Amino acid sequence: MGGLLVVGRALGPDVHERLTSVQGRVVRSLAVGDGASGTGPLVVILPGLGLPFYTLRTARALLSRGIDCTVLDLPGFGSGRPWPTRPNIHAIGLTAARWLESETADRPVVVLGHSTGAQAALTAALALGARRRRLSLVMAGPTFTPGQRRLPRLARTTPLAYRNDGPHELDPVEVYRGRTGIIAMLQGSLRDSPEERIVHLPTPVTVTAGVHDAYAPVEWLDRLATSARCAPSVRTSLLGGSHNNLFTHPDEVADLVVLAAGDAAAPG
Repeated sequence: MGGLLVVGRALGPDVHERLTSVQGRVVRSLAVGDGASGTGPLVVILPGLGLPFYTLRTARALLSRGIDCTVLDLPGFGSGRPWPTRPNIHAIGLTAARWLESETADRPVVVLGHSTGAQAALTAALALGARRRRLSLVMAGPTFTPGQRRLPRLARTTPLAYRNDGPHELDPVEVYRGRTGIIAMLQGSLRDSPEERIVHLPTPVTVTAGVHDAYAPVEWLDRLATSARCAPSVRTSLLGGSHNNLFTHPDEVADLVVLAAGDAAAPG
C-alpha cells in the first residue's frame, strides 16, 4: 500500500516562525512583519480549530495598516512539533495568556480569536484582564449559539455558515495533523457557554461576524455584547462574507481590529 503524501502551503517570506518556551513547552508562533518585536499595539490571533493558515490574510492586512500581528499555533497543528497544549479551548486560552505575559511586556495587545478561537481568546482575556491594563478582545465568528450545542443542529447549520467559503481556504496538512485534536476541540467547544463567561470580562470587547455566518447570527452577537456588563466598552459589527471572513474579507476585518487596537492603547 502506498503512503499518504500531503503537501503543505508556503507561508511566504514575510512570515517568521518563532519558538518560545512557555512553562517548559515550546509554543510556535507566526509573526507577520516584525511581529512581537515592536512597542506599538500587537494583535495576537487564535485561529479556529487550531488551523493557522487561513488567518494570515488578515495578519498581512493588519501589517499594511501599521499593526504588528502574530498568529499563535495552538494547540500546534501547524507543524510537526509536539503539541504544547491539549486541544481544548481553555487550555489553549491559558497557554496564550502565559505566552502574552512572557512575550509582550506592557505593550497594548488585542487578542483576536476566530470561531472556536474566539472561545479560547475569551479564556485568555479573562485570565489576563485583572492584571493587564492595555488589553482588548475581539471575538470574530464566535461559536456556538445555545441552539447549536448538539451535533445534529450543528450539522444542519454548517453548510449555511460556510456559504461563501471554500476548501481552498484551509491547509490540508494542518487538517491532517490535527484530525484527532480537531474533534476534541469541537467537543469541548460545544460544552462551553461563552455568554455566561463574558459577564466577567473586564476589558474592551468587539464582537463581529460575517453577515452570512450562520454560526454567529446577529442575535447571538447581541447576546454576547449585552452580557459583557463589566467591559468598559463593547462594539458589535457585521462584516462581509460568511464564517471564514478572515480569509475572504481580510481588509474589512483588519479595519475593525484597528479600532480594537485603539481601545487597547487608550489611557486607562
